[in-house]
Amino acid sequence: MRENYHNATILLHAGNLGAMTTASSATVVDRSRVLRAEFGPYLPLMDFLAELLGPRTEIVLHDTSDLGRSIVALTNGHVSGRTVGGPATDLVLKVLQNHEHDDRDYLANYLAESRTGGTFRSSTFFIRDDGGDVVGMLCLNIDDEPLTRARDLLAAITATTGLVKGAGPAAVEVGPPPSTVAERLSTTVDELALDGVARIVAAQGVDPHRMTSDEKVSAVREVERAGVFLLKGAVAQVAEALHVSEPTVYRYLKQVRRGG
Repeated sequence: MRENYHNATILLHAGNLGAMTTASSATVVDRSRVLRAEFGPYLPLMDFLAELLGPRTEIVLHDTSDLGRSIVALTNGHVSGRTVGGPATDLVLKVLQNHEHDDRDYLANYLAESRTGGTFRSSTFFIRDDGGDVVGMLCLNIDDEPLTRARDLLAAITATTGLVKGAGPAAVEVGPPPSTVAERLSTTVDELALDGVARIVAAQGVDPHRMTSDEKVSAVREVERAGVFLLKGAVAQVAEALHVSEPTVYRYLKQVRRGG
């Protein structure tokens, strides 16, 4: 089956999507990859969503077969600073590792954060193969910062205090409290792994040099739950963070997977 997508010709066949090129001036597709046929219908949607939602919306197509370079198509990458060939996110790892969302088609309107501290309203649609396994994800990251500033300004301007008889001055509460960050948008696979490991080790509340073996096993258990071990080289980074050898990490991991 042959399908024209702007100036690019996309060949769809049973297992893969071939002859990839730049899809349009907006969406960039990884030329070096052979993409799955399941991704074909989503590529035209990326330009459509970009036109609809504007330049402050990043649209990302992830291929879960290679988590170290899972970004295979990208629109408005300037929003998060990522590029085609970039890695998965911590949320992608958790979804694949824990299968917590196997009964859902998408996740909508959660908070994501970039490496530089920017925050986004994000949503993810799961792309599945005929067997129901997640083989890709179409993600939207919307920079609402101008809208939230406008909302806060309007709230401050229109706030009424002390207008009711007997009421004293009141503090103006501007905007909702920050939500928990559900996803971090890493730009490199090393950053993805190191950030995940560092956060988990720090959450233990004990300096790694002073951790007991049980505390280090607990840290490895949390790293496993986060899906970090799905990444190549993660064992070495965990070993360095916990100040143990790689064989020790493998031993801890084996214990965790046995339910210990």
